[in-house]
Amino acid sequence: MRKTIEFYWRRRRSHSARLRNPRIYRVGEQRLFRLQRIGGSLGREFKAIFFDLDGTLVDIHGPLYIAARNALDNLGHRPPLTRERYLQAIASADPWVEVPKPIRSDYLKLVFAYLITELDRTERLEILPHVQETLAELKRRGYRMGIVTSRPGAPRPLVEKLAMVGLAAYFDQVVTQETASLQALDKTEALRRAAMRASVVPQACMYVGDEPRDVMAGIGAGFGATVAVPTGPASAELLRKHPRYRPDFLINSLDQLVDLLDRLKHETPS
Repeated sequence: MRKTIEFYWRRRRSHSARLRNPRIYRVGEQRLFRLQRIGGSLGREFKAIFFDLDGTLVDIHGPLYIAARNALDNLGHRPPLTRERYLQAIASADPWVEVPKPIRSDYLKLVFAYLITELDRTERLEILPHVQETLAELKRRGYRMGIVTSRPGAPRPLVEKLAMVGLAAYFDQVVTQETASLQALDKTEALRRAAMRASVVPQACMYVGDEPRDVMAGIGAGFGATVAVPTGPASAELLRKHPRYRPDFLINSLDQLVDLLDRLKHETPS
């Protein structure tokens, strides 16, 4: 099966995506769906790439399943959530796992609390496929790289966990959130500060994440591009059709990121 990279143009004021003049062409063994990017230049080079952590670089489904199951148990939801049902819900773009609307707010707060607890007690991170080799190649090419995550607390314990699995050396900075709150899920300001520390203008920065809120943060920080990968709780369908926050680029897995950067560097607007 050929890998695909889907390109979107985003109108920054409305945060909505508009697609014009779609064309399909091939580069080597890859079939790329190219959509004209209106009002912006494709032929430019990014200097810094920032990554979300959970669901983008490391697995989130194990801890998130436990958090969702515990939250539903706390709310008296029956029958208990099984791993199979959880995975089915994610695959069908149902992050609420059929939770009724009146209790979704309570469910979200509980899931967040249980998830933070579960992430804290998980000693060894599970690296997602193609992450290590992709980061190594980006480092070799001289990109400035950082992690900007919603995880709360001091960054040092997280850096130690990253070092344990061989990822820490790839990053110039690791940015966490000061507090464990739902407000901390908005990483817009954290991205702005990360770009400033890297001494790179936001337009030359790219943010790679796995959820619409990652796209929202990248847009809000004025980053030159947002990239989404459906390896977290958001399905490709949800990322592609989100009513407000659609990524500039949707890739199937992280091994397509280097090819995407090459394409952006050498492509010219049509």
